[in-house]
Order: sequence, then structure tokens, then C-alpha cells
Amino acid sequence: MKERSDKDAIDPLHVLVVDDEPIIRELLQAMLCNMQVSVTLAGNGVEAQRKILSGSYQLVITDINMPEMDGIALLRWLKIKKPDIDIVVMTGYDLTRDMLKTIGDTAMECFVKPLEPVKVHAAVQHCRARIRLRDNMR
Repeated sequence: MKERSDKDAIDPLHVLVVDDEPIIRELLQAMLCNMQVSVTLAGNGVEAQRKILSGSYQLVITDINMPEMDGIALLRWLKIKKPDIDIVVMTGYDLTRDMLKTIGDTAMECFVKPLEPVKVHAAVQHCRARIRLRDNMR
């Protein structure tokens, strides 16, 4: 049996979950906790911006419809300020053509609520694969 080296170990992924509904934040936190994921929670885009500027995240999972700053504005801000962060968008509402364009240009994936654990798991694996690819290219 091959021993794992420190290089082979999976570093915990740092994920910021942004949603104005506490139950959704807690549900996502529970889904992510068994995937070697470090989870931070934010209630809206303004709070998310503060946390992103003071932390280190590889993935942001954000709702679209939130008070103070919605997910579309957060996506646009992330694309400029932190383009290496992967983004997953979630919504319980129908999307407009402009929203779909912004999401398609910026986000890695888009989920429709209610969330499916298998899709959340796939998004985390996709993000980890992109990080490994970026690291190997350096």
C-alpha cells in the first residue's frame, strides 16, 4: 500500500456560503462538512465582500436574491477583485436573460433550489480539480 505524502494530502477547501436565509446557509454547511471543507457563512453580498477581503477562499456559493447586495452584484465584484475564486450560484427564482449572461460569464455552476447534495459535491470536486490544475501549471 502506497503511503500518502504531505503533497498528496488534500488541503481543506475554503468555501464562503452566502445566503440571506439561515436555514439554507446551515443546510449547505452540513452538506460541506463531510467533504474536508472549511465553511464560512455570510448573510448577504456586503458581508461576503468583507469576509473575502479579509480571508482566503477558493469557492463562493452564493444566492442571487439577497438584501443590501445581491448575488449578481457580488459576481461582478468577484470577477474584478478576485477572479481566481470559483463561484457557484443558487436561486429559487426564474432567471432573466441578463442574469443568465452574467452567471454564464462568471460562475462555474448554477443550482436551482432546493439544493441537491450530489450537485454540491460535484461542484466541490470540480473546484478542487481546477485548483490542482492551476497549481500544476505554476
